[in-house]
Amino acid sequence: MFRNRPSRSAVAAAMVLALAGCGAASATRPPSHHARPAASPAASPTLPAPTLKPAPLGAPLMVQVENLYAARPQSGLSSASLVYEYDTEGGITRFTAFWFTPPPASEDIGPVRSARPVNLRLLQIYGGVLLYSGASNYTLAQLRASPLRSYNPDSALVGSRVLYRISSRAAPHNLYTNGSVLQSFEQRVHMGTVGYQLWQRTQASALPAGGAAATSFQVPITAYERPIFTYDPAHGAYERTEPGSSAYPATGILRDANTGQPWEVPNVVVLQVPVITVPADNENAANYPWIDGLDFGIGPNASGSGQLAVGGQLYPISWDQGATGPPQLTLASGQPAPLVAGQVLIELVPQGSTVSVLTPAATSQAG
Repeated sequence: MFRNRPSRSAVAAAMVLALAGCGAASATRPPSHHARPAASPAASPTLPAPTLKPAPLGAPLMVQVENLYAARPQSGLSSASLVYEYDTEGGITRFTAFWFTPPPASEDIGPVRSARPVNLRLLQIYGGVLLYSGASNYTLAQLRASPLRSYNPDSALVGSRVLYRISSRAAPHNLYTNGSVLQSFEQRVHMGTVGYQLWQRTQASALPAGGAAATSFQVPITAYERPIFTYDPAHGAYERTEPGSSAYPATGILRDANTGQPWEVPNVVVLQVPVITVPADNENAANYPWIDGLDFGIGPNASGSGQLAVGGQLYPISWDQGATGPPQLTLASGQPAPLVAGQVLIELVPQGSTVSVLTPAATSQAG
């Protein structure tokens, strides 16, 4: 059950929905109050306080979260520190959500779905732990042959204790986890720390020149997944709307099922990246020859162009990926791109794709 990959196309998605119905009752887990340790050097009481380096950053827990229309509203995306979104196949996208500190114990996270070749890239540069359910034989072999740390329900550390089916949704969109079990899971796998740091942050009132006012814009992640982001000045963040397409229905404002509130993101980063087809990742090529697996050129030494939406401004940027840690984002002036405090969403789009700024009329019609 856990090895099934998501729909290969719009037709396959419909078949999955028609046949899904094997959900089981949810498992419940006691809360765990163990937090990941963090170093906190103390200054001498008799000498001037030294300039302290940032405390070691906890290695991230990375969870595969589904984004097919039937999976919405998802749970837990709002609490992640960093989220990547990318094409899987059939125009469907997937999220890899990162938690550098454990999510709140009471928080649900899901639906949890399968891994993709891009997850090896993300594990390589971020040095985290991946939690997922299923993958193609090709991707599973790549993960198992690498020193990268990844866990699915086949692992004795996961099983039905960490990933479990809920009864309120139909399979395969009903596999979840929660902050309580994840805190215990992180202790068992010894998450550790990493040597890099995340981006420096800018005050929203101090955004530099060079941006263009853009209250609303659309991101062409795939031909069918083109979310619209609209700036909410009251919260200093972007609200996401799913307008639908010829293949998939509109689902409107994307909300976090934990709170019922819109998922709002302060920083939306669009990276134009090489899209690499992986024929070996397509295990049903006879029926779906046009949907080979996908990988993305985001590993060490990769670079490219992109755009950053922050504070209602849209900036052209360039990006450079080092050996580890997040990509360096740079303005045309050569200055670091301004990210404000809060979550960062990174959208991987094909090279040459850019966001489309929308008029208020177009935004209201899409919503």
